[in-house]
Amino acid sequence: MVILAMSPDLETQLQRMAAAQQVSPAQIDTSCLMPVFALSKSLSSGHWCGPHVPLRAPDLGLTWAVRVPGGVLNYVTFEMQAFWDGQDLDWKRLAMRNLAAATNNREGARTLCRSDGKPYAVAFMYEDGLGTSRLLLRQSLEQMFPKGYKVAVPERGCGFAFSADVSAAEARTVQGIVDRCHRHGTYPLLPGSYLSTDLEVAQS
Repeated sequence: MVILAMSPDLETQLQRMAAAQQVSPAQIDTSCLMPVFALSKSLSSGHWCGPHVPLRAPDLGLTWAVRVPGGVLNYVTFEMQAFWDGQDLDWKRLAMRNLAAATNNREGARTLCRSDGKPYAVAFMYEDGLGTSRLLLRQSLEQMFPKGYKVAVPERGCGFAFSADVSAAEARTVQGIVDRCHRHGTYPLLPGSYLSTDLEVAQS
């Protein structure tokens, strides 16, 4: 029999979920609730004890977490979900509102621009370590890239969106940055690039 060891990242996340279960859901500050991308293999490991949904990108899923002092994420558990559902709280929508509030007028977006000053790529690297989550703010990205855009999620703290009409040289520049983020990131996700629609919830 082969026993597969959990990755250090997954083990840390599961420990935090276990710790979160020691806290009453009534004590959770829902103003700090945020959507978070995670690897599908972590979410489907059989140990994950909270809500999550698969995305069109088969190796990626979406879950939720509460930011606590010190930059730590406490992932939402089924107990928290049941408590909020019992209060008729639309906690998923609240998480998106919190994300927008934590993004608007905050430093963390860095653009790569062409000679005419127009951006061809944007990197989200916010202090809260949830740069990839900003890729869920699709309306703003559609305005920035009216010809369409692709995305990259190399590491939880670094999310990238870039115009669908990038030149070969621009694409190499973006991919070089994405590769470095994936290799050196604290919480690596996926290399490469994806369609913006790959971050949508998969249809069952």
